Amino acid sequence: MVREAGARLSDDATRDIDWLAPEAPALAWMVRLAAPFTYATSKNHTYALRRSGHVALRRESAHARAAISQRIREAFRGRRVAHNKVWIDLLVQKPDHRGDAINVVDLVCDAIKDAIGVDDRWFCIRRLDWEIAKSDPMLYIGIGQEAEYDAQVCSHCGVIKPLGAFTRRAKAKLGVGRACRDCLRAGRKHARYATETSR
Repeated sequence: MVREAGARLSDDATRDIDWLAPEAPALAWMVRLAAPFTYATSKNHTYALRRSGHVALRRESAHARAAISQRIREAFRGRRVAHNKVWIDLLVQKPDHRGDAINVVDLVCDAIKDAIGVDDRWFCIRRLDWEIAKSDPMLYIGIGQEAEYDAQVCSHCGVIKPLGAFTRRAKAKLGVGRACRDCLRAGRKHARYATETSR
């Protein structure tokens, strides 16, 4: 009953093909940093096939990821990151027209995840662009949030809600259950109605 109620709430909240907002979301805060560009950050160069048949992260890519993570940690020293959507701006400067800016996103997101401790399921790309920079190409990374409160996605309706919208559950990672109170209430109401009509 709770799942059906959550599905109805989800259907009411979902957007259609016109979902694009005219402007990027306004952020409560944004941290910007720069890291040297290297083709080792591109997913076309990130993985190597070993003789054993296993795919492994190339050494240069692992070093690039670690360096970006370290820069992010330094930039975020003293800043709290909420368990909520994380918006990313990325400008990829390349020395030539080889490689795709989009291929850099995975490694940068992995570095951000390592540095700030928020799972990349919460990541959203706000801006992605590229340009040619013949000397000293860089990756310019912006990381921000529009909300500074901890949140969770309801497993039934799929809506992002503050932790206060969920019942407490001490053993859960965030200390709350997976279904929001609205879904639980709607499920109980639906179950009562089904019981009354079946009599």
